[in-house]
Amino acid sequence: MVMDQGVASLPAAPEVDPLEAWVRRVLEGERAAFEPLVARTEARLLALAWRLLGDRHLAQDAVQEAYLRAFRSLHTFRLGASVEAWLTRITVHACFDLARKRSPRPVAVDTLDDLGLLAAPPEAEASVLLQQRRALIQQALATLPQAERAALVLRDLEGHSSEQAARILGVRPVTVRSQAASARAKVQAFCQHAMRRPKGGQP
Repeated sequence: MVMDQGVASLPAAPEVDPLEAWVRRVLEGERAAFEPLVARTEARLLALAWRLLGDRHLAQDAVQEAYLRAFRSLHTFRLGASVEAWLTRITVHACFDLARKRSPRPVAVDTLDDLGLLAAPPEAEASVLLQQRRALIQQALATLPQAERAALVLRDLEGHSSEQAARILGVRPVTVRSQAASARAKVQAFCQHAMRRPKGGQP
């Protein structure tokens, strides 16, 4: 009985990241094993890059660069850590580098509803007003500093916790929360100011 209780109380074995098997195979010299790793993560990373850069072609460039960096530095990956989180961090920095060379584009329209900033207008004017509000939010997001835009995207669009986003961005969770809150406030202020602006274009 005592032995049975002892066995029953043993802690469960930690879950192994299924992507780690492909990492190990590449590290053991099987270079082709990197392709399945790409296939299993590319869609998620492309969506992230698109939301950060606002342009599909730039997103593809950023993700391609991220995979190149990942392959070259795969020997630095700490086995036991999350492979996808590591790739996400590399992708975010690849997007930052690309954004420094080009002006940020508006965030894609079909991701904006996820931010919870678009109140549904009355039915009669829904189509026109919703498009106008989406356009305003697109413009507002494009004005955000890179760090705030990344914090907002990772938390509000990608669904990461503050702790996960902090590990990806290399900052503290409190910094992520502060940056996301600041980003939201700036987006809302931009939209409110724009809606109060006279139609003649003068502030």
